[in-house]
Amino acid sequence: MRLQLIKEPNLIFGFDQKTIDPRDGLALFGPYEKLNPYTLRVGLIGSNNCIEDYKSFVQQINKPIVSTQTKYNITKSLERQRPSFPGFEAIFDIKWPNNPETNIEVDQKQIKILLANKNRTIRTSSLVDLFLERIIEFQKKEDNKLDLWFIVVPYSIYESCRPQSWGKDIAASTQKYIAQAKLGQTSLDFPGEEDFYNSISSLTDTAADFHHLLKARLIQEGVKVPVQLIIDRTLKFRDKVYNKKFDEYLKAHFAWTQSTTLYYKLGKLPWKLGDIREGVCYLGLVFKKLNDNKNVCSAAQMFLRDGDGSVFRGNIGLWESSKPYEFHLSSESAEQLIGMALDDYNEKWKKYPLELFIHSKTMFNDEEWEGFSKAVSQRNANTNLVGILIKDMNELKLFRHPSSQIGNYGTLRGTALIVDDSEAYLCTKGFIPRLNTSNSLEMPRNLRVKIIRGDARIETVLEDILALTKLNYNSCIYGDGIPVTLKFSHKIGSILTATPDWKVDTRQFMFYI
Repeated sequence: MRLQLIKEPNLIFGFDQKTIDPRDGLALFGPYEKLNPYTLRVGLIGSNNCIEDYKSFVQQINKPIVSTQTKYNITKSLERQRPSFPGFEAIFDIKWPNNPETNIEVDQKQIKILLANKNRTIRTSSLVDLFLERIIEFQKKEDNKLDLWFIVVPYSIYESCRPQSWGKDIAASTQKYIAQAKLGQTSLDFPGEEDFYNSISSLTDTAADFHHLLKARLIQEGVKVPVQLIIDRTLKFRDKVYNKKFDEYLKAHFAWTQSTTLYYKLGKLPWKLGDIREGVCYLGLVFKKLNDNKNVCSAAQMFLRDGDGSVFRGNIGLWESSKPYEFHLSSESAEQLIGMALDDYNEKWKKYPLELFIHSKTMFNDEEWEGFSKAVSQRNANTNLVGILIKDMNELKLFRHPSSQIGNYGTLRGTALIVDDSEAYLCTKGFIPRLNTSNSLEMPRNLRVKIIRGDARIETVLEDILALTKLNYNSCIYGDGIPVTLKFSHKIGSILTATPDWKVDTRQFMFYI
């Protein structure tokens, strides 16, 4: 057992320059993949009054936002902890016009009527239809090519269309009727029964989450333009819950986050990993229970060394094991899921990866590992397959004992307690010298990392995991606590299971975030 400090990974930006903080790299060198000269074409959709708020938002995000905090009428700089935002065009060298390419208004009165429905699932589905229909209608009539849909969601929808929001679920008796009807076991006919069945059957397995359901429906309907959802309050640089105006440092942080997410959705990488080996890729397994609380949907997220991400939806089955919250694939389903990832990699690079690291929150059993291995052997791929268990644990915490309070900054991010050649604990949250602060509000938990299948150096595995905490284009920060392979597993699983009868194979990661 020994302690080791894992070096903070580099990121690559414009002109192949390297830094460890994405905000430093973008401000100094611009994005890794350039798009200039270019003018952004945005389609805006929201309630009646959002156009002026959108114009104000774009005006502000195109200007520098200096990172300061005001307390008790005293203003201080937070430049080191929360770097200032130089302005969208100054960073990416592309224009974002104040006026959208098209503006679609959704009637506020109609929204209010649909929000009054006491059934949470029907309420959410009806509001998703309201927005979705306007987008599809525009696509059919207009020839305008858009880069992005900017969807402004009223706070009332955010508040009322979430899994734990007010209202009822679909009654158990109705769900039972639908299940029997699908099996052809209903015998009682009544006027309008077919219309009733058609209208309600699609809702029994539908999510009551506006964000996830809208993303899922957009993908299902084949909408090829990425979407950016934003709450109307945050569009005004205000807290979405308390409606409190952001301090300048929070405005800067929000501008960084929105800008990098948007740029990634244009199909360009803001940055990529700097010290990752050739021929390596990473796969995060996703399991999500369906609404019937029995079947489980399997999926995988693949990330390449250049930072590009893909999503693969696997089979649905009874994957739950005897242990609670632990899922295992059959050999056939495991082979199919890894096979899709290998074929996707081969399609892009014209060869198979040399190393494939599969990240999971649970152990791998013999049957599913046999399926993973079979997918490699059937393609005659010279791929070293390695299974890694990654769990956010509270069972061990690392403390520093400084000689004086002057150096009492807590455990450094990147500190690793290496137990043996296959197991370690990694501190991904901790004190960061560049920021002169910690990215954790309390004594940080550590990731338990264990090589449970295949062969690899534990130090290499830890270096890769720390690097993957810096690949979140949805949040422009120094580093996350969880690698991107597992960071979005719940959200992606929720989108993949938000609608019944998933029929499309949309793999680009940008459509899911």
